[in-house]
This record gives sequence, structure tokens and C-alpha cells, in this order.
Amino acid sequence: MPELVIGTVPRGEDYFGQEDLIDNIWAHLKKDNVLLVAPRRFGKTGAMYKLLDYPRDQFIPIYIDVEYINSAAEFIIELIAKLIKQGHFMRLAKEIWTETKKFGKFLRNLPSSIDFGGLKVELREKTDVQKKWLDYGEQIKLLLTKERKPLLLIIDEFPIMVNNILNKDYEEAKQLLHWFRSLRTAPDTKARFLVGGSINLVSTLDYKGLVDTINDIHIIKLSPFSEKTAKKYIEEIFSANGIELTEDVKKTVSETIGEPIPYFLAVLLSAIFDKVRVLQCDVTPQIVKEVFDEDLLGGSTSAVFLHYRSRIDQYPYYSDCEGRSAKDILGILSRAEEAVKRDTLYQVYLKTCNLAPGTQSRENFMHLMNKLGNDFYITSGDSTYSFFSRVLKIWWKTHYGWK
Repeated sequence: MPELVIGTVPRGEDYFGQEDLIDNIWAHLKKDNVLLVAPRRFGKTGAMYKLLDYPRDQFIPIYIDVEYINSAAEFIIELIAKLIKQGHFMRLAKEIWTETKKFGKFLRNLPSSIDFGGLKVELREKTDVQKKWLDYGEQIKLLLTKERKPLLLIIDEFPIMVNNILNKDYEEAKQLLHWFRSLRTAPDTKARFLVGGSINLVSTLDYKGLVDTINDIHIIKLSPFSEKTAKKYIEEIFSANGIELTEDVKKTVSETIGEPIPYFLAVLLSAIFDKVRVLQCDVTPQIVKEVFDEDLLGGSTSAVFLHYRSRIDQYPYYSDCEGRSAKDILGILSRAEEAVKRDTLYQVYLKTCNLAPGTQSRENFMHLMNKLGNDFYITSGDSTYSFFSRVLKIWWKTHYGWK
């Protein structure tokens, strides 16, 4: 039976209700590499840990979080360190790097007790990986083609790392992306790659003219719970906490949360339980509504919501004009009682960017709306748009709906 997990990544029984997603990922990994796309706190890392904890098809999974990396050399160092710490690969690594005498000696002299952080320091200070990262990258490619059992490299927040490097050195990022594509598509490789991110990699690389470097990857977008799964999750969490659940309360939780995004649902249920324990009362529909207004919209989820707002300004694939018009459009959508017509938002775009109507401006507008959709801000209907998440819509209206 699952427990509520708020601050850490749910694992084991606590990773709930996404079995179809996991099956779909494994099915594609038999022949493809996968890009798993989801906003922050949507369950992306939980899915990655599920693959890490319960590997299939003889895959040897290795997980790497690369959000903080801002150079190609650091990425290669991270990758080499992970492969070295994976003892299964040490024999091959020593064989392959014997031709690089200095590095082969480095490997042979490594103390078996060295931890991961210490190993990365040693790689920086006692090898020439930082200067010759591409040469070492080619050696990694050779290593992966010689390994009998397939490696599954799970790389979290890859788009943020790419964006970090792009902001610093476009040519270096381009070189790294082309090398990484060659690594994934090498004829004899048995390895598979699952890369994930909370910003849209396709939009980032399209903006920089590098989208061809990921055209071999199958894209999977992580969805919220289904209505059936959300109801089952609510029932099991109430049961695990020994709290009675009435049909009215279950209905109110579902209606209040809107799109059943696992993290928001878990935060709401946790806050409900905290309140009824303090008040020593039963859970009622009124309690659910009070907790939603007081705790969910202004409490522990505020950092998640702020991420949605700040990333429009932070990442360069939203140009100045796009960023300003995106915020104006989202403000209108947050105040709307129902979906807003496309032409209405197009006029907002033209006004904000001081543009005349025409073929190019309409194409640019549609490009922007596709970005907002891919980044989980909005959803589209029959020539209309609305917020993807009811919770985000209400939060946006409260804080930025006047813009």
C-alpha cells in the first residue's frame, strides 16, 4: 500500500499508478532511445527510479543527474566516473584504455574504496579528460560496443545541462550533441539511453538550429493520473492513514484538484491529513476546499508554481517578444471561465509584440503556442486554448492574472 511522498522521490510501493507508462518505456527501449518529457514534480524522476530499481531485458541501469553540469568535459567526467563505479565495466575499461598509458595507470592505481565524489576530483586533477573530453568520449563509445550486456543510461535533466552549455559555448554544445547522437546510434552499440527533462529539449534545440541532433529519440510525454487511477490512489492513501473516506470527500478532492497531477494530489492529501489531526475532526468537503485554498495554492507547492513563471524569462528559446506575449496570454487564460479562441490570443500576441497580421506573424504565434503546450502550460481544443492544470490556472490568476 503506498505512502504519501512529498519531498523525496517515490520508490517501490510508493511509486503508484504509472505501470502502463513504465511498460511503454521498456517496450520502446528494446529498439529506441527515449526522451521522457514532464514538468517539475510531475513524476519524471520517479519513473526513472522505477527503471533503475526494477531493470528488464538484462539491462544494467545507471542513473545520472546532470542538471548542475555546464560543460562537455564535466559531462564526460560524470559519465566516466559512473562507469568506473559500476564494477561490471572496470575490466573492459582497463582493457580499452591501455593504449592511453597515463589513463590506464590512473585506473589501475585507483583505490577500491574511493567514493563517487572523490573519483570525480581525481579525474579532474590527475587526468587530461577536461582538455581531451571528445577523445575520451570516443573511448566510451568503444567501451559500450564491447560490453556483452546492454547498459541503460538514465540521464535526468539533460535539457537543462544542454541549455547551460549552450549559454556558455554554442560550439562546444554542438560538438557534444553530435557526439552524443553518434554514441546512441553507433552500429554495434547495445546500450540504450533514457534522457529526461523538465524543459522542452525540442524547443531549445530548434531555437538554436540543432534539433537534428535528437531526431533519433522517441519522445514520451508523462501524463497525469487517469481519473480511475486518481480515485484508487485517494482510496489507498486514506486507508493507509486510517482515515475514513466518504464519497462526497472523494468527489470534492477530484473536482478541486482538476487534472490529477500526482505531486499536487499528494500535497493536497498530506495537508488535509495534517489539518484534521490538528483539529481532531473528520474529513469533510469543506475541509478539503479550505486546505486547497490555504495550503496548496500558498504553501509547499509555491516553489513549483514559481518555476513555471520564472522559466519563461530564464530559458532563451522564449525570445523577448515570445516571453512577454506568453505572460499576457497566460494571464488572459487564467481569468477566462472557459476556453479562449485562438484568434483572440493571436490579437494579444500581435499587440504585445507590436506586429502586423500576416503569414509570418501567424506562424510565429503558432510556434509560441506549441511551445506553451509542450511545456505543459496550456492545452488546445477546437481552435481554442485553456490552462493545462486547474491548480496552476488558479495560482496564476491569483498572482499574475491582472497582467
